[in-house]
Amino acid sequence: MARLLLVDDDLTLLNVISDYLESRGHKVARCSDPTLATELAEKTAPDLAVVDYEMPGLSGTHLLTELRAGGRTHRLPVLFLSGVEPLLYASQVAPDPLVRFLRKPVDFKELEGAIAALLDPEGWAKKAGGA
Repeated sequence: MARLLLVDDDLTLLNVISDYLESRGHKVARCSDPTLATELAEKTAPDLAVVDYEMPGLSGTHLLTELRAGGRTHRLPVLFLSGVEPLLYASQVAPDPLVRFLRKPVDFKELEGAIAALLDPEGWAKKAGGA
């Protein structure tokens, strides 16, 4: 499956989501400190980042800017999670087909669907599978 970077300051949620994604075959690098996320992303070269939007020390918008400034991560797809209605903060991020938003509490089916869509935006995996 995919290499994922999961960034959330809520350790319980970080572990629950991480454990779920690992059970689905993904390799997950966990980060509870958003100020260290860019460095971890450069080291682990994730295919996608799942990021809490509101964290102390660094907002999702700022973390996205940092990730997009990086060498390996300049086109990294990012899935934001937040307890706040996505429409309230989506306007703070420039429109980008490699950025999606989901609301907490996380519905795992929606999470899987959003990850799949970001990893394969053209739907090639479905086409190759005969769907």
